[in-house]
Amino acid sequence: MFLFFAVGLALMFVAVVIGWKLSRPKLDSKPIVAATPTPAPEAPPEKPSVTSAERQEVLKRIDRMPNVTAENKERLYAYVERAQNLQRLLTVSFETGRTRVSEKETARVVKASKQASFTAMARDAAAIFVVLGYADQHGDEKKNLQLSTERATSVMDLLRKQCGVHNVIQTVPMGSPLLFDPKNPGENRVAEIWTLVP
Repeated sequence: MFLFFAVGLALMFVAVVIGWKLSRPKLDSKPIVAATPTPAPEAPPEKPSVTSAERQEVLKRIDRMPNVTAENKERLYAYVERAQNLQRLLTVSFETGRTRVSEKETARVVKASKQASFTAMARDAAAIFVVLGYADQHGDEKKNLQLSTERATSVMDLLRKQCGVHNVIQTVPMGSPLLFDPKNPGENRVAEIWTLVP
């Protein structure tokens, strides 16, 4: 989404969506007759559109992405403008210098993955999960970028192995952009889980 880290990933995004649409099985056109008709279960209400505030949150992150050219950022802005659904599902905290998700945070993420808003996205084959990793500003920039990479990867592994997410998951190392509270370094030692429906 907003959050693809290179030009090739933007192309992959289009290929995934097109591939998914082409590979969807066609339903049998013959009607199914039920002996005793039962009312269909109500689907959760669809989110009609992306709010201006949500788009601004995403655009703010694109602006802070390291090592991305202005041209590629423009492409990401276009994806955001066309997206049907954008939402931040969770923020995962990390201890100083740690890149593995703690047991406490793991339990919290697994519990959250069973909630309706989360499972609805995980069941939608078109939904793309994006994990942004962050670091605080202690240490040099190169090390912080590596920390943010490992944190995003750790959360992606958690989503795959313990939360049953089979969707496309893209990790994005954000380094240490101080997007959150500048007075509290702990607020910047996180990974965010976002979803996009193109």
